[in-house]
Amino acid sequence: MAQEILLTREGYERKKGELEKQERILYQEIPEKLRLAKEHGGDLRENKEYVYLKEEQEFVEQEVRRLRELLENARIISDEDIRSDEVGIGTTVLLEDVATKELTPYKLVSSAEVDLLNNQIGVDSPVGAALMGLSKGQSIVVQAPAGRLRYRILGIERS
Repeated sequence: MAQEILLTREGYERKKGELEKQERILYQEIPEKLRLAKEHGGDLRENKEYVYLKEEQEFVEQEVRRLRELLENARIISDEDIRSDEVGIGTTVLLEDVATKELTPYKLVSSAEVDLLNNQIGVDSPVGAALMGLSKGQSIVVQAPAGRLRYRILGIERS
């Protein structure tokens, strides 16, 4: 039996959109491109465009299978499951870097939803794991490649 994957509503919708996009590529765009590549004639094994498209088709098929499995095994976290007094999946945490006084909001998500460019960190990442279950005002120390980082939790809210 496959492992249950926790997703926020936003993350579920984003993955569903990714699946729809990949299915469109797999079932509409690639077949049309393959048809056009075949029209060039000759031995298909020597048709670089055709060979490349077959490789792309295989890659997209794998991605479609991965996304379908993820969505089939997903459980959407309800708003009732997300607390605002304790750090957990689905919460946004305002952290202060104790050394630099820099403030950064981080949303804690499952590993399937991580998006570092948008400050969405996994609950299984070093910072995410250290934050789990803590409350406003508490501090953490995390060992990172750049050294030991110390953060203070200034706020927690439902995302």
